Amino acid sequence: MTTKTLPSMVPTGWFQVARDITDLASVTRANFYYYFRDKAELFIELGTQTYRQALEVVEAVRGLSGRTSREDIEERVSRYFDYLDHNDAFVVRSAEDMPTDRKFRSAVSRSHRRTAAALGEGIAAISKTAPDSDPVAAGVVIMAMLERSWSMVIHNEVSSTSRAAVVGAATELLWRTVN
Repeated sequence: MTTKTLPSMVPTGWFQVARDITDLASVTRANFYYYFRDKAELFIELGTQTYRQALEVVEAVRGLSGRTSREDIEERVSRYFDYLDHNDAFVVRSAEDMPTDRKFRSAVSRSHRRTAAALGEGIAAISKTAPDSDPVAAGVVIMAMLERSWSMVIHNEVSSTSRAAVVGAATELLWRTVN
């Protein structure tokens, strides 16, 4: 199961999600509940997949070395947008709808921190002058910029601009940051 099966999670929250998933995936509710007995199990499965995908995308920045081209940066920005395209329903709703268990929320927080750190460290590694900021803080700022700009374009909040223009602007800002 991927997060693409969850478009209905955004407007309806958890209570309707099980039925929507079973309808979209063409599986019975019995099969769904066999694999996911409760909300926590579903979040663990989807969260683990989403975390691994996010980490893979941001670690690609570390893979850049030496003279990083503007095209290299643009490819990474596009990959992050593609990641968001694939996982939008889960990314958007997970903060509000995740289980309230303290241990669970701590685990989610650690995965966000690791992802932000990987991105911040990657940016520092390819920068001509390493930033003075904490890698986690830098990663959080970059992730926030990318996620919010993606959201505004994908949900047509700024209808006068295109995805390509936003990818270009994010690329330029990151390009200038590392140079």
